[in-house]
Amino acid sequence: MDLKEDVLELESRRDIFEHISKYPGSYMREMQEKLDMATGQLEYHLKYLEDHKLISSQMSGNKKRYFVEKEVNYPDRKLISILRQKTLRKILIMLIERGKMNFSQIDEEVDLSKSTVSFHLKKLENKGLIETRRIGRKKVYSCKNDKEIAQVLITYKSSFLDKAVDRFVETWSDMKR
Repeated sequence: MDLKEDVLELESRRDIFEHISKYPGSYMREMQEKLDMATGQLEYHLKYLEDHKLISSQMSGNKKRYFVEKEVNYPDRKLISILRQKTLRKILIMLIERGKMNFSQIDEEVDLSKSTVSFHLKKLENKGLIETRRIGRKKVYSCKNDKEIAQVLITYKSSFLDKAVDRFVETWSDMKR
């Protein structure tokens, strides 16, 4: 048996590893819910898997996100961490599909309070994923890295479980033919 087989000998540890492989960028509470595992048990196994270099973690805001060590490269990890957040993902997909949108158009589609939409747009701008231009009195938003974001959505499509991602990938693929 090799080291990986030894480390994954326990069913619960194997379940965690497989979950992270299937859903890169998962965080602890999400795994706890999906795997129906006690906090202490999950923390122990995550640390064990990290210590044995099968997985690694990365802080994204206040969440520690986990990735299988050799499956996801570093730049993709940063994007996946952002795309795991439903509202940010929705805004980015809209901007890629439509090109440019003003605040009211985004606000109408996202259906959250104006301050929450503004918070999310500022977050995306600070991460360097969108840019803002003033046209008259309105701010217009556009996506800076549309091809890179699209590629991550396509590559990890099955991990998002989101119809909007499925629809986007299908549309993007059709456009590129």
